[in-house]
Amino acid sequence: MSIDPALFRDAMGRTASGVTVVTTAGEAGRAGLTVSSLCSLSMEPPSVLFCVHRDSRSLPAILANGVFAANILGHDQHRVADSFAGLIPEWRDDRFAAGTWDTRVTGAPLLHGALCRFDCRVAGVFAFGTHHIVAGEVVAVETHAEEPLVYTRRGYRRLASA
Repeated sequence: MSIDPALFRDAMGRTASGVTVVTTAGEAGRAGLTVSSLCSLSMEPPSVLFCVHRDSRSLPAILANGVFAANILGHDQHRVADSFAGLIPEWRDDRFAAGTWDTRVTGAPLLHGALCRFDCRVAGVFAFGTHHIVAGEVVAVETHAEEPLVYTRRGYRRLASA
């Protein structure tokens, strides 16, 4: 039985997810992308995973550098998400111009003001279909008192109390 790709895309578009900018830096250079697939993997060791298209221009740098930061965006950081998604023409050559950055343990760029910042070492990569699943062991984590940026139905949203 085959699933209609348009129906599948529409169904997935109805789900809500946080917005994360994954960044890396090292000998292979700085790179980054916006993802909506970050999730926790394990508590022992503390780890997260994200999914990235196999043709992503950022994937080779992430794998070669062996490190990444997962910057979970706050409600007011949609321009950073758009920049790393390649949607802001003036920042396509330097997507990092969309924010202020620092580093901790691995040297991967961490976004100031992000809701959560996970500094990670690549722990494993699994190819599936058109994507790679990248697992990272968290070596440092920070949180800030912000509301999350949420993406659903092809747009950014803010959470409201029930």
